[in-house]
Amino acid sequence: MIRIISIILAGAVLSGCAYLQDVYSSDGVYGSGADPYEKIQFAGEKATGAERAACESAGGRVARDGMRGWEQCIQPFEDAGKACADNADCIGQCRLSLGDDMPEAGKPVTGKCQATDSPFGCYATVENGRATPALCVD
Repeated sequence: MIRIISIILAGAVLSGCAYLQDVYSSDGVYGSGADPYEKIQFAGEKATGAERAACESAGGRVARDGMRGWEQCIQPFEDAGKACADNADCIGQCRLSLGDDMPEAGKPVTGKCQATDSPFGCYATVENGRATPALCVD
């Protein structure tokens, strides 16, 4: 039983890592590329004074985020909450939060552009006006 649980947890971690690799490109640009946006990233567990200043000057806030609890620069998106049908409509992603009445994957929906650049939480994305399966990233 422990082996099965371990395999399931390992699969969840790997799928979360693959997701994050898709979201953040190697040059630090986030999302669909509809608008230029640069993710402020920290080198270690805690932000240095210079990293904190860079985050705040970009309109972000420093907070512990994700399962590891490391400090992150959480930056708001200008189009937060805008109605969308696809990631191309947003700076970040077009999402449905799990608090919404979740439709089945593939059903026609209208999403909302995500509020911040934090990849963590439980949600489904909207692609071509249709819901994708729900995902929890931590």
